[in-house]
Amino acid sequence: MLLFAQIPESRRDADQIASLMAALSDRSKVPSDVLDPMLSSDDRAENLKRFSTSRYELSLVPTQPVQVLAEDSASVPIRVHYISDDGARLDANATAHFVRRNGTWYFSNFEFMEWPAFLIIVLVVGVLVAIGYATTVLVLRNRLVKKGQLGGRNLIKVFLPVFWPDLFRQTR
Repeated sequence: MLLFAQIPESRRDADQIASLMAALSDRSKVPSDVLDPMLSSDDRAENLKRFSTSRYELSLVPTQPVQVLAEDSASVPIRVHYISDDGARLDANATAHFVRRNGTWYFSNFEFMEWPAFLIIVLVVGVLVAIGYATTVLVLRNRLVKKGQLGGRNLIKVFLPVFWPDLFRQTR
């Protein structure tokens, strides 16, 4: 008891939060046990559905020290590595948020398991560019076939966007 009293409060908080992340990572505790018990049932269900698959690999590695924001809340910048048996994957930097209830720290949510917004935007833009490219190649190819000009160099030029304006002029 004497040794425990000499450890600063902030160090105990940081150690408890670190052990909480380790317990979730090594699955020694189930996600429902480490999530804020004061969350509404809808919020709990929304957060826990990220762990709905029975088999997954999770690694939460702090990238900076624990930051106690207020008396009963803290955050930690982390690196999240997640792979589930249903094919879901996440490997990104995020921030884990914690809340203290009756002297015990819990995850306030599992939002760190979400895809970052910029990755979603990059994915959507990439898909749109790919669809646009494929559509242009198919339209150009069909026009060249109708004109009887798809052969030799034009066959290769169809796939290179720098030649598209000239090829579209040929198909008028």
